[in-house]
Amino acid sequence: MFNSNLKKENIKRLEGSVKIYDDVINETKESSTKLYDIRLKAVKLIRIVERYINTIANTPKYFEKELDDIGLIVNNFNAALTEIQNQSEKTTKVSGGVAGAGVAAGAGVAAFAPTAAMAIATTFGTASTGVAISSLSGAAATNAALAWLGGGALAAGGGGMAAGNALLALAGPVGWAIGGTALAGSALFASSKNKKIAEEARNKAIEVEKMTRKFKRINSEILEIHTLTVEHGKGINKIYQKLLKTEKTDYNAFTPDEQYELGALVNDTKAFAKLLNRVVKQD
Repeated sequence: MFNSNLKKENIKRLEGSVKIYDDVINETKESSTKLYDIRLKAVKLIRIVERYINTIANTPKYFEKELDDIGLIVNNFNAALTEIQNQSEKTTKVSGGVAGAGVAAGAGVAAFAPTAAMAIATTFGTASTGVAISSLSGAAATNAALAWLGGGALAAGGGGMAAGNALLALAGPVGWAIGGTALAGSALFASSKNKKIAEEARNKAIEVEKMTRKFKRINSEILEIHTLTVEHGKGINKIYQKLLKTEKTDYNAFTPDEQYELGALVNDTKAFAKLLNRVVKQD
């Protein structure tokens, strides 16, 4: 059939592109979850350092200011987690309502794990998740919920969307049902001429490949933040453990070198805390 081979080639390209994209997106979710986990550990270490510094008498005045700033940063991070949790619960309710109402024919929304929801939101920033998913309705709510949760599965009309594809909504096209199904047999390709099918498949493949490159860059930045957090944490813990062994509780009792290290501990902990709120830009 005329252009039949061209159609097959481009459909094969699209299917291959989607598979690679799914792998990259899965890496994004896994990396985000690892970053979230290390950030929770970072909060614990910061609190330990705060308590330690507060047990030392006669510390310089600027210590107090720096500790206040550190406390504010951590409190903002924790407040964001609470807001994300609340929003996640609203999203789950909205998603369930949408699925029950059958707004998208035969649609069923399965929420991704809460930890992954927290990980995605803290990695990319709550602003990118939408301010009030609960105020949306219909397909918009379904798409927003999936995007916000950073995963999940949407099954409609016997087709499907791979879990990772929900993240497309975070960066561009929403609702592409292009994963995990036989594209050649889908409604998209069933009623078109071969040349048109080939063009559509090629164009979508180009878009998917563009998104793949984008998320590869994103994954590199997530890894960078994770590495910085781990290394900062190790350095802070090393200084803390060294000072703790002195068993001194008065700043004036510390040697000049130890006082310097106390200052470094405070300054490094502030820089460490700032990493909690560093988000990955999608542009």
